[in-house]
Amino acid sequence: MRKLITLIVVLGLGWSGYWFVGSQGHKTAMTKWLDDRRAEGWQVDYSDHVVRGFPNRFDTTFTDLQLTDPETGLSWQAPFFQILSLSYKPNHLIAVWPHEQTIATPREKFTLKTDDMRASLKVKPSTALALDSANVEMGGAVITSTDGWTAGFDTLNAAIRNAPGTASTYDVAANINQLLPGERFRAIIDQGGTLPDQIEALQFDLQAELSGALDRIAIETQRPDVTALTIRDLRGAWGELEIRAKGDMTVENAKPNGEVAITARNWREMLALAVQAGAIEANAASAAEFGLGLLASSSGNANALDATLSFSNGATFLGPLPIGPAPAIRLP
Repeated sequence: MRKLITLIVVLGLGWSGYWFVGSQGHKTAMTKWLDDRRAEGWQVDYSDHVVRGFPNRFDTTFTDLQLTDPETGLSWQAPFFQILSLSYKPNHLIAVWPHEQTIATPREKFTLKTDDMRASLKVKPSTALALDSANVEMGGAVITSTDGWTAGFDTLNAAIRNAPGTASTYDVAANINQLLPGERFRAIIDQGGTLPDQIEALQFDLQAELSGALDRIAIETQRPDVTALTIRDLRGAWGELEIRAKGDMTVENAKPNGEVAITARNWREMLALAVQAGAIEANAASAAEFGLGLLASSSGNANALDATLSFSNGATFLGPLPIGPAPAIRLP
């Protein structure tokens, strides 16, 4: 019995020592990362930084945290921010945000209120901390701008993972339900006020090939370029408007080359909204409507359209008709 008690005490002391060393390592690593950002000119402020969770967790909590990037002018502020992990699985992190936080740009400031916002992050066990997988869950989100508009959504679920057997290819998926687009967006897209207040759902499933891995270096120095993009499924529904898309593209200097197959219901209304938003020139849209109308009529349903959106030499084509410049595809 005495030997058993001695063994338990030794193991307890050993685990306590491990937790203490590990917690100090967590705190030191986070402090160093913030100090490095300060050295780069960032504004980094917080009133407290503690690590708790003994014996099985490392729970890092910042209080009154503010980060400002002078290069972009972006700033983020929160009354607290937590990074949680199991002490025996330090490469799997859980991030927890407060119910209210502030994001500022050089132009305006946003207040984000949520019922719940958390994320899970798994990194590969190396000093580069390369991304293995991550997901974000948000509920009851309301975004308010100092410019006077409000937007929000009921739920958001997004996930990314390193595709098996690859170094820098990632599967990405997201689903947003009951999206309130906000007054600014509606003023651009729906000037006539003909669409419902809510976008019922937006979702996508795609695979992106990058020029380098998403790791600590990519965050701290330079984002990798997107070199190829496969849209497995992209769909959205807003009132009577519905759209689906899938296709493959290569990307060079942020410009795509490839084709995307589109299925659209009430496509004429979509074309008109694109003209209102300035995404398509009126002359190009008029020519596209005529040609696509013939194509839709041949299918037996003039309101439903199956067409190909193609990108080549920096331009976008709907079927054979040029409709504008190709979008830039790059990481934020």
